Amino acid sequence: MMLIMRANHLALIIQISSFKVSMASLIIALLALSQASLEAVIVVNETNPEYRDNLNDYDAYYSYDDKKKSSANIDNVAFLTTGGGNSGLITTYNDGKNVANSDNPNTVSSTSLTLAQAGALSYNDGSGTRDGVAFYISSNQKGKGFYGVDRLEIYTSATATVDSLADINPGPDDENIAYKFDSERTDKHNGTGQLQLFYGSGNSNWDVQLIVPLDKFTLINNDYQQTYVQFVVEYTDTAAPDSWQYDANNTTLIPEPSSSLLVSLGAILGLLRRRR
Repeated sequence: MMLIMRANHLALIIQISSFKVSMASLIIALLALSQASLEAVIVVNETNPEYRDNLNDYDAYYSYDDKKKSSANIDNVAFLTTGGGNSGLITTYNDGKNVANSDNPNTVSSTSLTLAQAGALSYNDGSGTRDGVAFYISSNQKGKGFYGVDRLEIYTSATATVDSLADINPGPDDENIAYKFDSERTDKHNGTGQLQLFYGSGNSNWDVQLIVPLDKFTLINNDYQQTYVQFVVEYTDTAAPDSWQYDANNTTLIPEPSSSLLVSLGAILGLLRRRR
């Protein structure tokens, strides 16, 4: 009888110990999951209004503002309107065709965009003042939430329209990529996971501004007017269409004179001096 009681007592101790180990493992797993969840998003909102992403030689500056378009002294022009109630992860880009098509079904409308149109503004990146190209997201959603970005890429090219996403050419050395964000990257200084951009109510405000340094854009034929911008975004669509925009009031970018033009101007000035 005593042996049976001892055996039962030992079995109970083993069960309790196993339970404690299981609970400890569960707590560790939950803490790890919680930590992973905390690290799995990058948030730009009222409490975290700025985020600078300078991973892999790229550079971009996100800022939350939620300004009313009518009072922000900006003239927003949409170049990419996307989504519209698909309620899922979608990939879209400005193909320049201004209509939805089978290759780009998640685009409501899009226009071609040149660097000359987008213009430039001056901003402080934390190390000094520089010129940048600004893009604005205006989310047309009910209530307040996050515009969750898993991928955002900005390219330059010589063509106004593209037939498919595969036609967007990064170049042999990725020289045509002005900026690239990927949620699956890992970098302790820049953050990992989905980029969550906070949006306000309705479409009367622009929500977050994205600025990419002007010197990150590769010029085509040294001409801003011949340099087209292809904007690719993959995000979680939840309700009404959202639009990416530029500010028509930004400083107009004027093509730099080519070396041949400078030589020609020098020759003309030389002739005028001789005649005098």
